[in-house]
Amino acid sequence: MRFFNTVLAIGLVGVVVVAGPARGASAGQETPASTAAKVDDSTLKSRIAANLKRNATIAARELEVDVNEGIVTLKGAVRTADEKTRAARLATIRGVTEVRNEIVVDAATAKAKAGKAIDSTKQAGNTAAAVTKGVAQSIGDKTKEIAGKAATKTKAVASATGEAITDDWITTKVKTKFLDEALLKGSDINVDTNDHVVTLKGTVGSSAASERAAVIAGSTEGVTRVLNQLVVKEA
Repeated sequence: MRFFNTVLAIGLVGVVVVAGPARGASAGQETPASTAAKVDDSTLKSRIAANLKRNATIAARELEVDVNEGIVTLKGAVRTADEKTRAARLATIRGVTEVRNEIVVDAATAKAKAGKAIDSTKQAGNTAAAVTKGVAQSIGDKTKEIAGKAATKTKAVASATGEAITDDWITTKVKTKFLDEALLKGSDINVDTNDHVVTLKGTVGSSAASERAAVIAGSTEGVTRVLNQLVVKEA
């Protein structure tokens, strides 16, 4: 009986020795899996900015990107709701926990920013032109300089067809474009232009129609800003 108890005790010790390392190995395997690599905010911001720049349409909008603790905030202006959605999608990358899309859909503002970007690209050429102009002045060619200014001013207030761009011209142009837009069929829109600023009033059938009307007005030659006061009529 004593011999049997001794054998049983030795067997139990063996089980404990074998089981102990097995549990340790299991715990050691779980530790690396629970550690997730966190991407810092500056890296996320750089990657998102690169994504936005690779998209030709979004790059022209000059959007602002801010990242704090993995939360991305987008600001700026775009011309359409589709561009706003696309920007948020481009900002949703690995490591981002939330995207706060505070981008405003404003066709006129987006158009103005795109224009500034183009002006910046042409700055070097304008500087060279200014130097040439200065040389002309130094030799007393004042008549040519005045003629050049007059030609530039005339070009700025003329449409692509050579017509003068007045407030009445803009109003007529916007109304004509509205007639050709299927989304605006059945809408009652009043167009008023003052100092190249277009104000839209009246009713439309949907939010998409309201947004489309603002985009059409903002893309018309000579328009500097669009005030969209359209109301969506209930069905």
